[in-house]
Amino acid sequence: MKRKTLLLLALAIVCTGTWAQHKEASILIMSRNRLGKATVVDTSEVQIYYALNADTLSNQDTYVDLRVLEIGSKVTKCSSEFVREGEAHQKEVLKTWKLRHPHADGVPRPCPIHGKRSDYWNEIQYTDIYIEGQTATEYHTMPHGFQGENGYLVSQYPFQRWSLTDETATVLGHKCQKATCHWRGRDFVAWFASDIPIRRGPWLFGGLPGLILKVYDKDRHYTFEAVSIKRGKQPIIRYAYEGYRKASRDRYLKLNRQLNEEYMNTIGRMGGMMKNAAGEWVLSSGPKIPYEPLELE
Repeated sequence: MKRKTLLLLALAIVCTGTWAQHKEASILIMSRNRLGKATVVDTSEVQIYYALNADTLSNQDTYVDLRVLEIGSKVTKCSSEFVREGEAHQKEVLKTWKLRHPHADGVPRPCPIHGKRSDYWNEIQYTDIYIEGQTATEYHTMPHGFQGENGYLVSQYPFQRWSLTDETATVLGHKCQKATCHWRGRDFVAWFASDIPIRRGPWLFGGLPGLILKVYDKDRHYTFEAVSIKRGKQPIIRYAYEGYRKASRDRYLKLNRQLNEEYMNTIGRMGGMMKNAAGEWVLSSGPKIPYEPLELE
């Protein structure tokens, strides 16, 4: 029990941010925990990189995440480039560690990834999305201590019903047209480039007659903006995601809110214990943190 308590206390780092453009949850991500074989499922010839909630587009350290959209002939994948880079670096760190410490009982903690509050879990950053035909599958990796909640959602794609306007703007050097929609509880604005005939976009956005280069909700809690487009054949990797269970969207949204708003209370409801100032064992608790999810329903 004491070892478990120390682990929970180590994870209970209180976040002071109050806006959705920061990582809300006071949860230190300890492991990607993506188990299973990696398989090449398609080849992409174009990769689009999107900054999520960037303070400065030219500085990746000011992003919450860098999302990469890989477009294949059969499979489209949207995932975190920051997490991918972090995993690759961690493999090298572990390889060196094991050579130098062959008899060690433990391993070093995962290396921080890039971006704002890089040690902290964020549900968007730790979600991989695969789109095949009219089916979208979202794999959600939960933070350390909640791996039993790793799950996936399957739904029909595309989701949004867009209204096109005559307004135009330039994004990443491309003339883009404005479109709007109401989706999952929020009003969104998208700017798409008709000169790039790809009916996709970041996250789960798509269905417009051109690639979405920028999309945001009208309250500006979340903004995805393309920062680069690369061309060249690259394998699209899909993991086995062993242990991930099919989840319900309602349960997933509810747990995300609990984790972001009151992580310690959520740990407490799952059996976590800690000592109070008087040295007494009590259910863990903590402050409630304001949180604005990307999807409200």
